[in-house]
Amino acid sequence: MRALLILNDAAGSLNGDRDAASPAEVVAAFAAAGLPVGLRPGPPAQLTATFRAAVQERPEVIFVGGGDGTISTAAGCLVDTPIALGVLPLGTLNHFARDLGLPTPWRDAIPALVGGSTRTIDVGEINGRVFINNCSLGSYPEAVRRRDALRRAHGSGKWAAMALASIAVFRRLRRLRVRIESPSGHLALRTPFVFIGNNAYSGHVLGPNLRPQLDAGQLWIYTTRAHRRLALLRLAWQSLVRQIDAADALDAHPVRETVITSEGPRELPLAVDGELVESARTLRCRVRPRALHVRIPTAPARA
Repeated sequence: MRALLILNDAAGSLNGDRDAASPAEVVAAFAAAGLPVGLRPGPPAQLTATFRAAVQERPEVIFVGGGDGTISTAAGCLVDTPIALGVLPLGTLNHFARDLGLPTPWRDAIPALVGGSTRTIDVGEINGRVFINNCSLGSYPEAVRRRDALRRAHGSGKWAAMALASIAVFRRLRRLRVRIESPSGHLALRTPFVFIGNNAYSGHVLGPNLRPQLDAGQLWIYTTRAHRRLALLRLAWQSLVRQIDAADALDAHPVRETVITSEGPRELPLAVDGELVESARTLRCRVRPRALHVRIPTAPARA
């Protein structure tokens, strides 16, 4: 199997955030697992160009080390090609790696990837951009915007800045006015958030994974009509102690495609796979069934 390896130089585990890894150590770990890989540099500002150049080399698999934002960028370059994406979990949360059943310590993930198999899974697409996990409108992207501003201004740590930003957003909670249209009908509502998942989010937030299936061919739209702070706190608590889609105040709508339009004065703030992207008044979303080849372990990791 001919394989390339691309590491995001800014990934948490490459900068000592968790189980620190150096490029040389990662390459050596692949060799020890029986698969030599060709390392390609991955400067953060040039990741898309790096992935596209790697695709032109036509390997059987491209292993990508980084967080979900990096993996999402790679997926956008590999979708609808025969090249498999191998996810090396070097980010902070590694949601996608967990949903693939991978162990999150990178030293354990490498033999699982090398000894595993290839399967196809769905991706979502929003305004032409591929996503692997989800898109969020409303309160979450606003919190991410505030978090990034705090980090630039004060050099705050990621988690501390996010906690402060979330409190600020919660104290001044705003509701979006949106219209959600799909072939099955339309919905107009005011809500603090709209969450669009690539397949159903049915796990526990604190569990080993959030999505039991990645190839059901559906997007799931999650919203709430709750707007009082106490009701939203109860929703947040239930999402921790129950399966996510069992929370009382959460509305879930499965679709294959949808158009979401702002009916308020503002464009819709948007985060895609945890990364802020340009706001828009109209969002066109669709699922692309089994469009991405991925490496998975033979036996999924256990909690």
